[in-house]
Amino acid sequence: MNLFQIVDLGGPQQLACHSRFNVSEANSVHGAAQSAAGYLYQARLALAECLRYAYSESTIEIAIERLDDVSFEKNGAPLELLQTKHHLKKAGDLSDGSVDLWKTLRVWAHAISGDPSLPGRTRFVLVTTAKAPEGSAAAHLRPEGSGLTARDPAVATRLLMAASEASSNFGLQKSIEAFKGLSPAIRYELVAAIEVLDRAALISDIGVTIEERLRMMAPRGKAALAREQLEGWWWPRICAALQADTPGTISVLEVEQKLDDIRDGLKRDSLPLDLEHVEPSPAELASFDEMRFVKQLQSIGIGGVRLEYAKRDFYRASVQRSRWVRESLLFDDEVGRFEHRLIEEWQPRFAQMCDALTDWCDTAALHTSGQKLYGWVEAEARFPIRSQTVRFLTVGSYQILADDLRVGWHRDFESLHAHVDKEPADV
Repeated sequence: MNLFQIVDLGGPQQLACHSRFNVSEANSVHGAAQSAAGYLYQARLALAECLRYAYSESTIEIAIERLDDVSFEKNGAPLELLQTKHHLKKAGDLSDGSVDLWKTLRVWAHAISGDPSLPGRTRFVLVTTAKAPEGSAAAHLRPEGSGLTARDPAVATRLLMAASEASSNFGLQKSIEAFKGLSPAIRYELVAAIEVLDRAALISDIGVTIEERLRMMAPRGKAALAREQLEGWWWPRICAALQADTPGTISVLEVEQKLDDIRDGLKRDSLPLDLEHVEPSPAELASFDEMRFVKQLQSIGIGGVRLEYAKRDFYRASVQRSRWVRESLLFDDEVGRFEHRLIEEWQPRFAQMCDALTDWCDTAALHTSGQKLYGWVEAEARFPIRSQTVRFLTVGSYQILADDLRVGWHRDFESLHAHVDKEPADV
């Protein structure tokens, strides 16, 4: 099972819960959680690590499950190969006989057997939430200056060879054979190219790392919001890469371009837009059917796709405005002033429409005049809230006002729709 399959499991509704679990079932669930966390960890760690290259090495590409758990490549050649070992609650063993350590060595030994030049141009990194015991081979392979044990690949090589001779773990035999099968010189080159990053952050804590690396790229105080928007883009992008026949790559340049978009949207004079292309579900759209803004449009003969577009814009504008309020991005009653502008733009046009109608005009004339007024909203009315002038905000906000009977399209909209009970939309 790969990361795409884990992400696409279908949510909690797919996980049937039984009233009783036996021990084997409980172990199975725990194992599934470990595996899912491990795959998701790879993707989140890849994003955190690629930010080290942003705005400095734009030609580098990132991949998941291609050359390794995570790989950083340039012109198709690996610069860094990362093996990730995530343990829930930071449990895990990284002693000289560690399964995690020897399985990692097996992967890298096979890679070097196929290309002995790799250690001279590639950084091999084991990222693990486990802790390496001081004095162990893994501790001797930490980066310089981290931990009490000094980095020493020669000592680490001797410890690993001694552990391989002493091991009675049948499950490690293939890993030990792969490592011992390298020539002494190549074996040492591999070990010298390895960095062990133990005590790594859990998947739930990587967000802090991402935010720290975004602080110099995002506007002051907006790192958390930038991280949320970046990850919102990253997850579907990773899934798309994994769906390719051969797992694809994501360039650092692509990440930079997304960061530029996010930064521009978070500037002090801007409001972020993250609902512009969101498509509400049919069930969400149907939930608006009894609301007054829908009844208003139906009273002038508007239905079909135009009505669906109106409901979509109502949804987008409502959710977008709620997010701005929740994230404290609005100042000095900006929404109130924006709505006042919309009402004042509507008032003279509505008055002109009413003046052109006689007291005894028929339904067809009322429909025609109302559709003409609403057509102005659909096609022409575009007013800014701060620096944002986008269609869905203006049209959707007019739907919000229509739902409150503060604007209308039928000459008699107030008397026609005052009796409709307003139900709060679940948006």
